Amino acid sequence: MFQRKLPADPSALVLAIVALCMAILFGCCGLSFVGLALSIIGLVSANKSLKEYLVNPETYSHNSRENVNTARIINIIALVINGLITLSFVVYLVITGSFMFSAIRDEMNKSKNDTLSRVDDEEWDYEAEEDSIYIYTDSLNQPQDSLNQE
Repeated sequence: MFQRKLPADPSALVLAIVALCMAILFGCCGLSFVGLALSIIGLVSANKSLKEYLVNPETYSHNSRENVNTARIINIIALVINGLITLSFVVYLVITGSFMFSAIRDEMNKSKNDTLSRVDDEEWDYEAEEDSIYIYTDSLNQPQDSLNQE
């Protein structure tokens, strides 16, 4: 009796190896999400093939089952590695973005406060000048005797 290969025998193994290589080679470049997608596709196809083997074990070869099981294990390893790299990259982007946003917000608030304080200072100086003019004119209008008495 002729025994066939499982449907995911070559493809799941190729996807597992490519996903693992992408994690090792391109993980630092932010391309680990591609390896993550490849490992998920490989894992799903390997699991489907293993379920198919459990339904009809006599139809498929034992060697093909071992290959798919190996591909499943490598896909799980690639999934974990790519997932950790992707998660750390996302956390890095969120932290960097929040620092940049807070710096931009602080700079905008600083420029608003500087503008408002300059306007308030100018008004206050104007009022202080007016008061000093009135005090000066009042002292000029007072007779000299009243100034000496004080």
